[in-house]
Amino acid sequence: MLTTTMAKIAAEARLSRYTVSKILNGDLRVKPRNRDLVLSLCEKYGYVPNHHAVSLVRGTSNILAILVPYITDGFYSEIIETAERYAAARGFRTIYQSSYNDARVEAEILRGFLALKVSALIMVPVVKNPDIRLHRLISAQIPVIYLDRTVDPDASAVLNDNELSAAVMTGHLLQKTRQVAFFDSFYGEQNLTALARRNGYRKTMALSGCTARFMATDNSAEQQDNERYGYENMKASLKSSPAPEALFCVTDAVALGAMRAAAEIGLVPGRDILIGGHDNLHFAPFISPSLTTMEQPKKELAEGSVDMALEMMQRGKGNGQTRIYQSRLIIRESTGGTGPAVAGSLPA
Repeated sequence: MLTTTMAKIAAEARLSRYTVSKILNGDLRVKPRNRDLVLSLCEKYGYVPNHHAVSLVRGTSNILAILVPYITDGFYSEIIETAERYAAARGFRTIYQSSYNDARVEAEILRGFLALKVSALIMVPVVKNPDIRLHRLISAQIPVIYLDRTVDPDASAVLNDNELSAAVMTGHLLQKTRQVAFFDSFYGEQNLTALARRNGYRKTMALSGCTARFMATDNSAEQQDNERYGYENMKASLKSSPAPEALFCVTDAVALGAMRAAAEIGLVPGRDILIGGHDNLHFAPFISPSLTTMEQPKKELAEGSVDMALEMMQRGKGNGQTRIYQSRLIIRESTGGTGPAVAGSLPA
């Protein structure tokens, strides 16, 4: 029996079953010597706890689920890594999956998470046709925190102020030239995160008395905002019309593809065309030229999501709170900066 085995280990270790349970659930707050002792006894007796069985008995678990469109996306992978470490330090394990921005896949994963009796769910919802009824059904049973974008204005969410960050980047480019174009998301206005960035760009251009220009985004077979999507659309655009003097790309990945396309026709990013991105992904400081971008507070977003999940578990589900964080401008060579990265400040 599970309890008998745990009791035997607890008795031999001279620890409470509660402490042994915390150790077996990965709680890093337990003293290292106690953890080492318990794990050595588990090895001695060949004991491996069945967490799924425990979850079924208790009706819950110490598992925090994370659902993102693409685990391979640099932004989401950084979020997952930070959330995983932060949750582990608080005694929670994490599991994560990709929806591939497919509503049917998302629905299947959500039902699976519910069957596993996860304690809470942090999710970036699909862009197109999410099953809102299923989302609300799950949020009625466990805490659900939307990250990056939300599909329910009454739900709990942890977000970046995308409209403000786009306004800051656009303002930075306008200091160099009045001809600033925007490279939008594949999903257009269906992607609420990208829509906020588009609105920030449009409003800033209007306030400056400048004409907005949007790059064509229908010249690529890619159906996500990645490097190839940026490259193929930029390449096609440069064949049919002059390059803009400055270009604000919806993500760093799109900016990387656009920079490659510009370089192939002899344009030097940072000199002949200014290019800015968004997110400050891991490659941004290391490409040549280094990429000016808006640095999303990924650590704060990840830890804020975990904190909100734990608070909702303690206080009850469905509190509907929203936390909004701000990005900061990082000026690098792609917009004419020199030397190491320089942190720009947000307007007051």
